Amino acid sequence: MKLSTLKDWAKAQAARTIWAYGPDELVTRLRKIGVTPGSTLMFHSSWRPHNGFQGKPADVVRALKAAVGEGGLLVMPSMPYHNMSSAQWLAKGKPMNVLRSPSMMGLVSEVFRRSEGVQRSLSLSHPLLAWGRDAAAFVEGHERAERSFGDASPFARLLARDALILGFDAPFATFTYTHFVEDQLADTLPFPLYEPQPVAGVVIDRNGQPLDCAVRVLAAEANRLRREARLVEHLEKRGVLHAERIGRTVLTWIRAADHSSESARFVASGKHFFDTPQAAVA
Repeated sequence: MKLSTLKDWAKAQAARTIWAYGPDELVTRLRKIGVTPGSTLMFHSSWRPHNGFQGKPADVVRALKAAVGEGGLLVMPSMPYHNMSSAQWLAKGKPMNVLRSPSMMGLVSEVFRRSEGVQRSLSLSHPLLAWGRDAAAFVEGHERAERSFGDASPFARLLARDALILGFDAPFATFTYTHFVEDQLADTLPFPLYEPQPVAGVVIDRNGQPLDCAVRVLAAEANRLRREARLVEHLEKRGVLHAERIGRTVLTWIRAADHSSESARFVASGKHFFDTPQAAVA
């Protein structure tokens, strides 16, 4: 037996035994980190083999819905592209079909998109999925927000609802709420956060009707100068960014309010999680 095959076998055995946990254990752990009935939970995920979870992605979705309850709200990203920037995606000129464009944000997200009662925002570049209390109101108007992460977007509503942002084998770098934080701190940057001109595109709504929309995309320079590791270090030191394991799955979480306030505190201290253009060149 090849060494790689032996390692895979050992991982599979461990996933069924010492790393094993099920939906009930997941809900119990979510309770411990602050997800209670009525909560708003923003969930990012990566479905990894041998993570210890005894079930399918649909079982994760059911556990999450049970954790927040019908009086809560479960939110996930559902961008229809992967391994490219929003500018690169929009340059392709493909419509974002709210019913048919798959979520490329992991298998759990796509299963959630197809599950009963889920609403999807009509954003050209960063559509969100929502289930639970006021889901339709939560996603409403995203197509009219020229800044997908701005004050008029559902991302701002995560802050208003005291959301908990959770990664399931998905690190802090995947948390799209960070772009809302960047939007709120845009005036502290020595360069524009967004490209100067909005990008036009088409969203196809639930009735099959095309909607002409326009959205500002993050500037290429901003993406080049972002140094998120500095922010992560600050959030960890302040005790608001947490991580622990259940089975072999790494859970990473932070409150939206803590993310916003501590990121602002970090910048107010004279530091930043973006380089200046001069520092980047040097």
